[in-house]
Amino acid sequence: MQERTEELNIFHVQLLELLLDIAVTLVVAGAHSGKTIRIVKRFAKAYGFDVYIMLQMKSVVLTLSHSEDHGVQQTAIRHIPNFALNFYFQNMLSRLSWQVHDEGMDFAVLTAKYHEIITAPRYSYWFVLIAVSLANMGFCRLFGGDFWSMLFVLSGTAAAYHVRSKIQGTGINHLLVISFTAFVSSVIAGCTVLFSLGSTAPIALATSVLFLIPGVPLINSLIEILEGHILNGIEKLLHSCTVIVCIALGLLLTSVLLGLENL
Repeated sequence: MQERTEELNIFHVQLLELLLDIAVTLVVAGAHSGKTIRIVKRFAKAYGFDVYIMLQMKSVVLTLSHSEDHGVQQTAIRHIPNFALNFYFQNMLSRLSWQVHDEGMDFAVLTAKYHEIITAPRYSYWFVLIAVSLANMGFCRLFGGDFWSMLFVLSGTAAAYHVRSKIQGTGINHLLVISFTAFVSSVIAGCTVLFSLGSTAPIALATSVLFLIPGVPLINSLIEILEGHILNGIEKLLHSCTVIVCIALGLLLTSVLLGLENL
C-alpha cells in the first residue's frame, strides 16, 4: 500500500511538471489563456486529475489534485520566457490532448511525443528573414507603394530583422529592441526621400515597421476579455499598446534624423 502511494506521488509530480511545460509552451507560442487552460485540463483529466491554472504575463501557477482525493495537491510555478509565436506547437499540442483524452496514452509515450513536438525541425533563420521581408514588401505594394518604396522596404525589413535577432539575446530590454528595430527599418525606407526615389515615401515609412505590430497579442487580449480572463486581457492589451508606442518612437527618431517631420 505504501509503495502504491509513493508511486502515485511520483506520478503526481511528473505529471505536474509535464503539464507546466505544456502550459508554458502554449503561452510562449501565442495561445490565449482560454485555449491554454482547456488543453492542459484535457491532459490532466485523461489521467484522472483536476487542475487549476493561473496565468500571468510572466508566470504560470498550476495546482494538480487527484479527481477522487482533492486533499492531496501539488502546486508549482514556472517563469514564462519571451513570446515566440508558433502555431505549429499550438496545433500539435491541441491534437495530442484530444488523442490522449479520447484514446488514452501511457505517460512515457506522452512525454516522448511532447518532446518530439517541441524539438521538431523549424524553418531556418534565413528562410524566415526572407519571408518576413517579402511579406512586408507585399504590404507596401498593397498600400500603393511604387518600385523604389518596395525595394527599400524589403531592404529595411531584412536589415532590421537581422539586427533584432542579434541584439535580442543580449539582455537589453525588449521594448528598446523594438524601438531600435523600428528605427533601423524606417531609416532605410526613409532613404527614398533622401535620394528622391519614387513618389510614395510616406507609404514606405509606414509599411517598413508593420512586421513589428503585435497582431496576435492584440487579438488574444480581446478574446481573453470576452472569455472572462479580464486581467490577462488587459495585461496583454497594455503591453501591445506599449509595443506600438515603441514602434512609433522609432519612426519619430527617423523623422527627426532625416528631417521628415513635414512629410
